[in-house]
Amino acid sequence: MKRARAYMALVVPLALACCSDATLTFQVEDAVSGKWVWDATVRLQDRTLVSYYQSDAGPVPQRISHLGPGQSIALFSAPGYESLSIPVTLHRGRNRLPEPVRMTGVEIPGLAGFGMVESLAGGNVLIQITAADSTGTAIRNHPCIDLWIGCVVSEQVSGAAHERGKILYRGHPGWRWNGLPESTFRYSARIPSSGIMGPSSAPRVMDYLVVVPRPDRIPRVEVEAVMESAWRAGGLASGPDASRLSSSIAAFLDAQKGKVRWFFSTSWGVQPGTGGG
Repeated sequence: MKRARAYMALVVPLALACCSDATLTFQVEDAVSGKWVWDATVRLQDRTLVSYYQSDAGPVPQRISHLGPGQSIALFSAPGYESLSIPVTLHRGRNRLPEPVRMTGVEIPGLAGFGMVESLAGGNVLIQITAADSTGTAIRNHPCIDLWIGCVVSEQVSGAAHERGKILYRGHPGWRWNGLPESTFRYSARIPSSGIMGPSSAPRVMDYLVVVPRPDRIPRVEVEAVMESAWRAGGLASGPDASRLSSSIAAFLDAQKGKVRWFFSTSWGVQPGTGGG
């Protein structure tokens, strides 16, 4: 359930007009990415503004007009975000909020897993990541959640059955956010060539663990500290059962039910130098 948080906000009058109404200019942005907030709804007095993409470059100022001067409450909400309740004092004419309204995403609505597409560029492994619903359909518009991603890259042993061989990489690649409106892959990650043992011409198996914290229930720094330590100690088990977690990670995640969600994803037959399979 979304929770409303109250913030004291100074509204700066830009000009005083002779007319009896007021306008309010403000900017809404995602607290993690600094980009647009999809399907943001702003309610102030009897006015409602709904915004989707603000621009290709990111958030832009928005305005609500025909408001009555005096004390009011601006309500900000969006799917997957914590709601905000901000007291404002409106003067006749133009007013603006001096700071952006930063909304915190707490979940990706409809999330059932993640899809990965790999490619190679100069020996580096580039990974494009998309959230998906229960039907496997990409969720294109959602809050920017500060994910924790672990990855194990293994040689794929040739044969009739899928089998993992020598581990070439075990690590925690960081991610970047893509705010372009037309993008399907909101997240991307990069594994540098220097971090991969090799050379190896064998196809690769890439196993991922994606941890999705709820920032309103557990601090991201707590997730980071525990996962980093546990991942270095073992992470995903090697061998055929690569989806088995190390005991330390399993114990942590089991104790955090309701605070974090986690998902496995595996890409088979990733060809060195050609891309994903």
